[in-house]
Amino acid sequence: MEQNQLDVQVFDHWSNDTRQDAWFTASSLHTVIETLNPKPKWVTIMSDNGMHYHCTELMLIIAHWKEWYNIIPCKWIFLEAGEAKTSIDSHHAQVSQAMKRYVKLGYDVISGDDIELAVKGIAGVQVSNLNPNRDNDKAKLDTITGISNLQEWTWPTDEEKVGYIHARALPGIGEWKEWSLEKIEKIVKKRKIEKPNPTFTSHTQSIKQWNIPILNKENKQDPTRVNRQQMFTSGWALKENEKTRQRGPVKRISPQVKYLLESMFHTGTANPRQKLNAQQMHEELLKRAELGEIEENDIPKVTTITNWISTFSRKWKEAMALRTLEENMDSENS
Repeated sequence: MEQNQLDVQVFDHWSNDTRQDAWFTASSLHTVIETLNPKPKWVTIMSDNGMHYHCTELMLIIAHWKEWYNIIPCKWIFLEAGEAKTSIDSHHAQVSQAMKRYVKLGYDVISGDDIELAVKGIAGVQVSNLNPNRDNDKAKLDTITGISNLQEWTWPTDEEKVGYIHARALPGIGEWKEWSLEKIEKIVKKRKIEKPNPTFTSHTQSIKQWNIPILNKENKQDPTRVNRQQMFTSGWALKENEKTRQRGPVKRISPQVKYLLESMFHTGTANPRQKLNAQQMHEELLKRAELGEIEENDIPKVTTITNWISTFSRKWKEAMALRTLEENMDSENS
């Protein structure tokens, strides 16, 4: 791995267990921890606020990570679904498109092997079959009051606060709420918090690395100062200065990419269920680039694809209208 490059590894799990709950999440995290070598000393977790993540049971389970795995859970930050996009969302979109493409190529997704084959080309991906161990006789837990309004959680490691749970309304904002050992004992009642012990297969090996450049702090600039210099240069708003600005070279869509876009457009026209919007077309092109079919630099922006769809759709409708008129005229003449 090159210097200043972050090696991203993605662990996906498929299962016959259809219950998406805190225990499945804890079991999934368990398989990842057991797979990592070497194991990290600490972790920070980010996720959306789905009920299977943002719940009392999982927060209590995470409190035992230092004891079970010798890993310190520094914090868990919950993000509002659809409000904060991360690389995780990009990966989920790639998986979705990979599955659609697999089906379009004529394959069926019947077994876990099909899933692994469909996503094997995604950079950094490792897949395993996971089956959580479930105990149907587990006693119910009480609920942490106001848990849905608390978006940042942490588990202190200093001697006086070991075993405590802290949470607050927003990351870096608000006063910490504290749950002591006594309060946690009341929440747990007679329930014993157990370490997950799922069965899982060895993760598949990724055929491509997913590397992300790490920004060098020494090269950082003050974005506020840069924007201020760019925006408030003397005379920046004068019309004569606006005229002197030159437009950069326009990057045109390559013939190969244009052919792929036209194929996707016509596929959606023939079968509306397979119709793709600009974002989905962009993701499909990214997939083709990962497979080496096209160059990543040739992939246009989503806005460019949106404009292309609008223009191509208009021209295609005009062509179809002219073709219909010609066919009608030929029919009348005959």
